[in-house]
Amino acid sequence: MLDRLLRRELNPLLAAIVCSVVLVGSLVVMIQGRAAILRDGAEIVLKTEPVDPRDLMRGDYVRLGYTDISSIDKGLIEGGWPAQDTTAPVWLILAPGGDGAYVPKAARFSKPSVMALQELVVLRSLPVRITVARPDGGLNSIGPLRFGIERYYVPEGEGLEIEKAQNEGRTTVAVRVSEDGEPQISRLMIDGETLYEEPLY
Repeated sequence: MLDRLLRRELNPLLAAIVCSVVLVGSLVVMIQGRAAILRDGAEIVLKTEPVDPRDLMRGDYVRLGYTDISSIDKGLIEGGWPAQDTTAPVWLILAPGGDGAYVPKAARFSKPSVMALQELVVLRSLPVRITVARPDGGLNSIGPLRFGIERYYVPEGEGLEIEKAQNEGRTTVAVRVSEDGEPQISRLMIDGETLYEEPLY
């Protein structure tokens, strides 16, 4: 009896409903996670630099480079290097600099404990290649850091204007960061004034 039940073909309508529920549920979880970061995350301001202003498939966008956090001084590493070459996130401990933009104060290869000072924020990079020095020579090294916030879409025709402002050093980005170090762009600013603000949904 059980064998016959297991061999029966799954009802196509039931299969379609189950797949739809799983897909919609996954989408809702992703949207809610992003909205939670934009609503509750700690806000930091980062300086940007342009990379590329246009994507023909999706309209104008600004590719953002973050000079203060895309590469870090190895002297900022705390807690030691991994035992061998690996690919893993890097955790940056950021604090506001003299102009209010956040800059790295330290970096680790594991999540830091709770920060003692309120203005400190922990930012987690995407996994990056980490090379460990060999006894016979070579240097410890970390590839360029990325955070998943390197692209920001804007209304068509406005990417070049923003790129010009970036070239002049007038563009900054407000980023919300979750407790787990995950960032989401919340605002794109020129001369400190908000140009675009991301809706929660």
